[in-house]
Amino acid sequence: MLYALALYVLLGVGLAASVGFIVLHRPRHPFRLTEVNASWWVIIVGLWYARSLILLGARGVRPVQSWWDTAVSIGLLIAIDALLLVRFFSYLRYLRAHPEDPPAAS
Repeated sequence: MLYALALYVLLGVGLAASVGFIVLHRPRHPFRLTEVNASWWVIIVGLWYARSLILLGARGVRPVQSWWDTAVSIGLLIAIDALLLVRFFSYLRYLRAHPEDPPAAS
């Protein structure tokens, strides 16, 4: 039960950070190389997290095989969530520092 709750929380936080970044970023030219480098990994991870949440809700949590399997899955989710949150909050900080020059206007 605790493992399932941890998965739901970590996937929800990562998906929220991904969607939040994309909503704030709003690239005008999403297929330019600079935009692909800046935001597409966030989009891909957000889609992966959405898929994982849907499958987790539909299938439930599979039986835990070992502590190693649990540690790897939770550890990787924490690491990816940390990257997404850093990206989201650093972009918020950038927007506050440059309110007159949003990067999406390029």
